[in-house]
Amino acid sequence: MRQTTLLLLILLIPLISCNKEKRTVFETSNDKSNQDTTKLYRKIKIIYGEEKKNSEEYEGYVSKEKDTFWNQWKFFKNSVIDSSKSKFYDLKITGNKNDSILKGKISFFSPADSIPKSNVSSRDVTFIYLQRESDSIIIKEIKTDKNIIYFDYKNFDEMTFVGYISDLRFFEFDSLPKDELLLNTNYFAIDTETSTNNNFIELLK
Repeated sequence: MRQTTLLLLILLIPLISCNKEKRTVFETSNDKSNQDTTKLYRKIKIIYGEEKKNSEEYEGYVSKEKDTFWNQWKFFKNSVIDSSKSKFYDLKITGNKNDSILKGKISFFSPADSIPKSNVSSRDVTFIYLQRESDSIIIKEIKTDKNIIYFDYKNFDEMTFVGYISDLRFFEFDSLPKDELLLNTNYFAIDTETSTNNNFIELLK
């Protein structure tokens, strides 16, 4: 029962935190010269507290219809991320933009990582991203059960990147009825641009 309660608490943290007083707001698209009003979404960030010290940071997307889709959040204590409460990703692409093949690495984290692996009955991670092949744009897909994914990447529209991660975990606890599992879902829209047409953002609903 204690483990089930812990899982429910860490999933409710973002909802509870949103009721706190907002002390600082920072939008990554405040600079009008960097905004592309032709794109469907713009990225925003809201900060409670002193940035990257003792704070809470929430990043999401706002559509032209003013709908907000929350994508990542980080809790900092003494400048260190509290991984038991945070949900975020880190994307790195290395190589020269003139290279035919670049190397990519994406790491992602969520509060569910704090649940002991012994309670994980099964896990299904799907990572998809857009890739240019000749004159076409295709979708590449990687299946795994890990938090770190390595992949090959061909330059897409001057080093921009568009993708999506789905992380589904089934947990089993002694407190649950026999043969019942608790499903935990985590989704990430992956994007390197402030203004974007990333259609995967709709999957954050």
